[in-house]
Amino acid sequence: MTDTLVRLLGTRGPSLSTHITHQLVKGGLRPAAARKRVSRPTPGVKRLAFLPFPRNARFLYLEKDFGSSRYWDALIKALLTSKSAYGLALAALRQRGGIIPLKHFPIACGAPLRQKKHLSPETVLQRLTRAQLIGEYSVPGVGLCVALLQGPDRYDEGKGEIRGRLLVEDLLLRAIADWLRRLGIVSYGKVAVRGQNQAPPKVGTFAWDLTAPSYLGSMVQWTKAGKPKPGFVACDVLSGIQVNDDGLRPFINKCTTLRTLRRIGPCLQIFVADHFSPAAFDLAKKTGIVPATPGNLFGEDVGDGLLQLSELLSTAANFQIEPAAFSQVFERLSKIEGAAVNLRGALFEYLVAEIIRRQSISSFVRIARTYKLPSGDKVEVDVVSEVQNVSVTFFECKGYQPAGVVSDQDVERWLTKTVPRLYDYARKHSEWKNLKLAFEFWTTGRLSEDARRRVAAAAGKIRPTKYTVCVREADQIREVARSLQDNALLKIFNEHFFEHPLATAERKLERRYVQRPHDLAGKESTEEKSSESSSVPDSPNVPHEPVEPPF
Repeated sequence: MTDTLVRLLGTRGPSLSTHITHQLVKGGLRPAAARKRVSRPTPGVKRLAFLPFPRNARFLYLEKDFGSSRYWDALIKALLTSKSAYGLALAALRQRGGIIPLKHFPIACGAPLRQKKHLSPETVLQRLTRAQLIGEYSVPGVGLCVALLQGPDRYDEGKGEIRGRLLVEDLLLRAIADWLRRLGIVSYGKVAVRGQNQAPPKVGTFAWDLTAPSYLGSMVQWTKAGKPKPGFVACDVLSGIQVNDDGLRPFINKCTTLRTLRRIGPCLQIFVADHFSPAAFDLAKKTGIVPATPGNLFGEDVGDGLLQLSELLSTAANFQIEPAAFSQVFERLSKIEGAAVNLRGALFEYLVAEIIRRQSISSFVRIARTYKLPSGDKVEVDVVSEVQNVSVTFFECKGYQPAGVVSDQDVERWLTKTVPRLYDYARKHSEWKNLKLAFEFWTTGRLSEDARRRVAAAAGKIRPTKYTVCVREADQIREVARSLQDNALLKIFNEHFFEHPLATAERKLERRYVQRPHDLAGKESTEEKSSESSSVPDSPNVPHEPVEPPF
């Protein structure tokens, strides 16, 4: 008996109990005997709990199949066939590589935030967690995520891809917002994009990656009082992955359900992805959804740039950095408003890791690590360099806009929280407790005088045998980059971090004031004023804020 059930699940893969019963009946058993055999506990056979199926069916699988591709394929197919909200959520996770930020789950899962006779994202998440199908998982640089339970090692290996995908999607959403504004499709100042506020953008009862009201003639409805009632644009994005029909169904569920709501006006619904399978493309067209790619929205140059960025971040996470490719990405994505600003902050730690790797052949360099302290708290590090049996250095990386000033709060937090916590962790680490420890703060901006004095005072109080503290600002990083004698790498720093007109102008002014301090009293010559006006762009708002990765 046991062999029959195990053999069927081994051949057919995970299945609903009703399907297995049907196969046993076809094999010669009577229906009652077949049902009894399926319901009987069998070694090696598991039954999924807490998720309902029609006719009280149970999902059966071999213990060894849990988490495999055919396990998720069968489970998602069974749930989608029964029109289950759990199937939509699992399909969304599977389509995104099995893991997404927790704050993106209400957008991706396809469930309404609050609507009668529908499960909310919170309920779906709780029941999938209770069924031990998904769990929470922390990714450095991203934060708390929701992941299919396939083992933490899988996500450790792919965390660079997760962070890269989110960065590309953020740039893509910026480009879409700019495109909609420029064409006048939406109200210019009313575009909402995920991540800009705590609550996700909403239209009706659903959350989306991007939303905006539209007053186009075909979208506007008029109230009895003669006032215009706008329609909407709702858009979701997915980068770096070919969308299949199952992966598109959560978005389709949002779209079709939204159309049944009486108080919501017409809505233009767009799903943007790098690629669509033929089945997904046909499904989108049949349901009145716009399936778009970055290439056909913004031109092939921008589309190729986003693809190249995704590939670049994936290879950079494995230390296969090509400096020339960085410059190509900056150039191709320059048409997207704000792209260069985001890229500086996000890519700086990869460049720091590359410099550190080249400086010390014997070092192990890692990007974006999270360490759990005995107290249960976690501390994140941008770059860690380990020289085996010799030393460990922890790097804090702040990629700034040219002429940017590091906030005093960032420096204070690094000195008073990050450094002490990492020191305590390292001294209790079995392999690090006797090694030399160093903490370095690298920034392409500059520190205020108060921050410099604070760092100097802190460094003076620390015994060199305990650990060392060091800050490298833009000019010092430039010298380190020069010492590597890599023109391509130096060009990246010069063009995108150091030699921007704003940074060049500010350094000129600083040097002039140092040489002629009386100029500070407003005694500049006419010639100097002319020089300054030609060096500084005609912009009253010079950005001086740090640029952090958008995750």
